[in-house]
Amino acid sequence: MLFPAICSLSFVTFAFKINSVKRQAQQVSFGLGFRLSLVGRWLFLLLLFFAFLLSPVLAQHQPGKKTKKFFEQAKVAYQAGNILEAQAILQKVLKRDTLFAEAYFLQGDVFASAKQPAKAVGSYRKALALDSVSYPQAFYILAHLEFQSGDYLAALHDVRHFLKISGGLGNTGAEKLLQKAAFAVKAVQNPENIRLTRLNSQINTPADEYINFVNADENWLVFTRKVPEKKNGKTVYAEHFFSSVKTGKRWQKPKKMHFPWDSTLNMGAMSLSVDGRTMYFTGCYWPGGYGRCDIYVSRKLGNTWQFPRHLDRKVNTPSWDSQAVISSDGKRLFFASKRPGGKGGSDIWMCVRQSNGLWGKAVDLSDSINTPGNEMAPFLHADGRTLYFSSDGRTGMGGYDLYVSREDKGGHWSKAVNLGYPINTKANEINLFVSVDGRRAWLSSDRNTGNYDIYSFPLYDGVRPGRVLFVKGVVTDAHTGKKLSAKVVLTNLSTGRPVDSVVSDPVSGQFLVILHAGTDYAFHILKKGYLMYSQHFDLITFPHLISINKNFALKPVSKGNVMRLHNILFDFDRATLRDSAFPELNRLIRFLKENPRIHILIAGYTDNIGSKAYNLKLSQARAKAVFDYLVLKGIAAGRMTYQGFGSSHPVAGNQTAEGRAANRRTEIVIK
Repeated sequence: MLFPAICSLSFVTFAFKINSVKRQAQQVSFGLGFRLSLVGRWLFLLLLFFAFLLSPVLAQHQPGKKTKKFFEQAKVAYQAGNILEAQAILQKVLKRDTLFAEAYFLQGDVFASAKQPAKAVGSYRKALALDSVSYPQAFYILAHLEFQSGDYLAALHDVRHFLKISGGLGNTGAEKLLQKAAFAVKAVQNPENIRLTRLNSQINTPADEYINFVNADENWLVFTRKVPEKKNGKTVYAEHFFSSVKTGKRWQKPKKMHFPWDSTLNMGAMSLSVDGRTMYFTGCYWPGGYGRCDIYVSRKLGNTWQFPRHLDRKVNTPSWDSQAVISSDGKRLFFASKRPGGKGGSDIWMCVRQSNGLWGKAVDLSDSINTPGNEMAPFLHADGRTLYFSSDGRTGMGGYDLYVSREDKGGHWSKAVNLGYPINTKANEINLFVSVDGRRAWLSSDRNTGNYDIYSFPLYDGVRPGRVLFVKGVVTDAHTGKKLSAKVVLTNLSTGRPVDSVVSDPVSGQFLVILHAGTDYAFHILKKGYLMYSQHFDLITFPHLISINKNFALKPVSKGNVMRLHNILFDFDRATLRDSAFPELNRLIRFLKENPRIHILIAGYTDNIGSKAYNLKLSQARAKAVFDYLVLKGIAAGRMTYQGFGSSHPVAGNQTAEGRAANRRTEIVIK
C-alpha cells in the first residue's frame, strides 16, 4: 500500500496500532527500482497518539452493558486484524445505540484500515457530531483522510478548525497540512488548460506501466511493465522493458526488449540518452554490485545492446542508487540515491564527467530540489537546464507530485515549482518524460485504476523547457551508400570551443546531436579518407531555424570532389577573417596534413547583394585571405591555388537571409 491507514482515534486500540505501524511500514515498490519506507509518515501520527493519551477524557454517553460487550468484542477483533469481523460487530453495536460516539470513532478506524476512506470520513463525522469536544485531534485526522481522498476544501476547513480549537499544539504537521490543502484548493479552482490522454490498451494494461523514453520523432516509445511471475513456487513481480512504434495516431502492440545477458537479473529504472543509443538502468542484487541496487550503462551497436558496465564508486555506493538520466551532451549524470549526506529519504544527486572520462564526486542538489522527504525519478530535458522530478516532501496535491526546477548560468537551481492540476492529482505521479521540442510530455500515474498507467499531455508554457533543435541522420559513403562510423562535432563559434561530440553508429550510421537556442554553431562530420562535411547553424541571427533529419553523404578524398565550407566567416564588406572562422580553418589544416599529397583550389563565393564586379573582387580577396592563413600555418603554397567566383553558382535562393548566408561560402576543390 502506498499510504498508511489513518491513525486510530480510540485510545484503547493504541497498542494494536503500535504493532500495525511495524507491519504497514513495509518497503513499497514503485516499479522504478525505488523503495520507500513509510515510517516517516507515521511519526507525526504516533506523536498525536501520545498527545491524545495524555489528554483528559470528558464525560461521554454511556451505552448499555450488552452494547458495551459487543463493542469490546469489536475492539478485540480489530486489534487482531480481523477487519471484516470488526465491521460486522460494529454494525450490531451502532444499530443498538446510535448515540455511541466511541463506536463511531472505532468504526472510522476500521474503515480507514480497510482502505475505505469515504466510509471512514462518514463514521468520524458522525462521531464528531455526537462529541466534538473530547477528541479535538479527530479533526486533524479527518483532514488527513479528506486530503488523501481529494476533498481539499473539507480538509482545509477541518485542519483550520483543529488549529483553532487546539492552538496548534505545536503541531508542525498540521501547519504543513494546512499549506497543502490551501495549495490544492487553489490548484483545482485554477486548473491548467490541458487534457491528459491515457495511452491505448496496447500500452496500458491491468499491470503497472512506467514511461521511460520517446524518441525525437515521437514515433518510438519505451516503457517498463511490472508483471507477476512464478519463482520457486511463489508469485513475485518483475519489471521488463518494452518498445512500441506509432502508426498514424495509435501505438502498436509493444515488443519485449531482449538483451544479450542473463534475463533473470533484476533490472528497472531505465532511461535512454537523447539519441536512444545509450541506456542507463538499475540492477538490484547483481553480482559484483556495491549495494542492493546500483546503476549500470549499456551502449547500442546497430540493433544489439552491449554487455552493461557497472558505474564506478563515485556513482554507486553501498546505499540504494537508482533512476539515472544522462544530459544530452553526456557530461552530467543525475540520479536518485539514499546515500549518507543527503537531506533525508531519497535525494537527487549529480556527477560531472571528468576530462579522463570518469565521473567526478557526486553532489547533492540544493534545497531548491531536495527535502527531508523523498525526491526521485529525475528527468533532465535536452536543453540541459530544466529538471523535472517527483517528490512527496513538498507542498502538493497528495502522494507524489511532479515538479520542475531550472538551472541558471551560475549553476544554481531555482525553487521547485509544482506542475499543477490536472497534471498532479490526489494520486501518485511518479515519473515524467518531455519531448525534445518541449511541447508534449508523458507521465506515469495511478490516478484512475489504482495501477500505474502512462498518460500523454501538452505542456503549458509556464513549465516548458528551453527551446532546442536537433540534427539527426545517417552518415554514408556518397558513392557506395555504405553506412559509416564518423565523428560529429559541434563547435560554439562564439567561444571557438567544441561543445558536443558523438560518433555515428558503425552499423546503422545513425547519430543525433542537440542544438541550443541562442548559440552560433559550426557543425562538422569527420572521417579519415573522406572530405570534411561542414554546416553553419546560427541560432542567434536565425532563431527560427528548424530541426534537421537527413542523410549525410561523405565524399571520398579524390580528384574533382568538392568540400563546401560554411564557417569561414568574414566581416561585412571585408576580406578580414573573423575569429569565428579559425575553428573551421584549423580543421581544414588538419585535413591537409592528413592528406599531404593532394592539391586544392580555394574557391570563394558571395551572395548577390552588390554588383557582379564588386562580388567577384570581394570573393577573390576572401579566397586569398584563406590561402594566406593556410600558408602562415605551414601548408605549402605550391599545393594551393585560389580564385573568386562572386555570386555565380548559388547553392540556395538569394531571396532570404538564410539563403544568402548559405551562398557566402568557401569551397575546397581537390585537384
